[in-house]
Amino acid sequence: MDTTPIVARLSTIANCVNALRELQSLSYNEFASDHVLHSSAERDFQVAIQAALDIASMLLAEYTTTVPEDYASLFSKLAEVGIVPPDLAYKLVGMAKFRNILVHMYLQLDLKRVYSYLQHNLGDLELFAQYVSEYLTRAA
Repeated sequence: MDTTPIVARLSTIANCVNALRELQSLSYNEFASDHVLHSSAERDFQVAIQAALDIASMLLAEYTTTVPEDYASLFSKLAEVGIVPPDLAYKLVGMAKFRNILVHMYLQLDLKRVYSYLQHNLGDLELFAQYVSEYLTRAA
């Protein structure tokens, strides 16, 4: 398997998470009152989560013949085949749903939810990247 597209997306996740980490020290009021800051966070979340979904799709296409039809199921399937643990997959399913809100229901987006993800969920993306990297090392 050519891991180049996966590695590129892992790098994208790392870059987005690093940019998001820079915003963690902001209070909610500072974050919410600055359109550039929360727009940047929304975009970095969208791109990082999409990169994770792309990776999941690529790995499953290589690993199995049945790739789920919806984004949220990709992470559950990764847990079924043993690439990520079930508890992480459950959190990532929530992130896939969050990405759908960012992309499709942006008019209903709650900045408190974005801020909550910023404060509490960046580690989930990092953990995903770690498990994928470990899987790629084992599969090589």
